[in-house]
Amino acid sequence: MMTKSRKTRDADPELEPFDEAQRDLDAKIAALKALPEQLELEMREQERTMPPPEDLEDRERQRIFEEKAARGQVRNERRTQGRSLLLMFLLLAATASMVAWVITLTQK
Repeated sequence: MMTKSRKTRDADPELEPFDEAQRDLDAKIAALKALPEQLELEMREQERTMPPPEDLEDRERQRIFEEKAARGQVRNERRTQGRSLLLMFLLLAATASMVAWVITLTQK
């Protein structure tokens, strides 16, 4: 049963902001009471999570370097193969001209 003062207080519009502030405070108190449990859960989760390897930055730097080096190696390899192909054609042309010269000498 509600008392007469409670009924008048609920109906009083001047006290409504105070009631709302009281509800807000009660909600904050409930949240703060749950905080230790939440912190404990977060701590357990953090303990279960493996930390990143110490050399993670070094690995990333090494991977980037190797990618750049690999691209450079491919470029250098193509250039070298192009030069080798040119030298092989020159060698074949020189061999063909030597064979032709030897054939002309033997026919004289």
